[in-house]
Amino acid sequence: MDAKILCLAVLSRGPASGYEIKKRLEQPPHALFQDTSFGSIYPALRRLAEEGAVSAEPLVEDRRPAKKIFSLTPLGRERLIAALGQPPQPDRLRSDFLFTLLYGDLLPPPLLLSIIDARIAELEGKLAWMEDCEPSITSPSGAFLHGLGLAYYRSCLDYLRQNRPRLAAELQGPVQEPHDRAAE
Repeated sequence: MDAKILCLAVLSRGPASGYEIKKRLEQPPHALFQDTSFGSIYPALRRLAEEGAVSAEPLVEDRRPAKKIFSLTPLGRERLIAALGQPPQPDRLRSDFLFTLLYGDLLPPPLLLSIIDARIAELEGKLAWMEDCEPSITSPSGAFLHGLGLAYYRSCLDYLRQNRPRLAAELQGPVQEPHDRAAE
């Protein structure tokens, strides 16, 4: 999704400043799916305002710089729904962890295994967080997504736990048989 659609999506949940939009996009669940920057959010909001998809109201606060609060307009809601209704592009998996595994044969085995152990701990933490947030999910599609996320993380965690010992054994290399002196 481009930055304009991401901004419209966040604004569909209520008015927000550009900074608040960025913060929401940096936190779960948004950060699990998309990545964007301040450098793309503010130009996207400017273009959306020019197109009439969002409105902007200045907010003046004591001892703080003025900021704009953006709201979704009916045109913006229509554009968001039209964009969400399009077939999604295929997922692009970008992962430093998977890239590290691709070249893991270049690393000392203990380091590679410690990287896998760290990923296991990270996945355990994500699963715990997701299980804790389950009661706050109210929409059917949100509950469906939550279940898919749990299945994904559990599957990755199960694979790493089940296959780490095999990899550790393979990294040690073939077992050297003691030299058979009787054969000499």
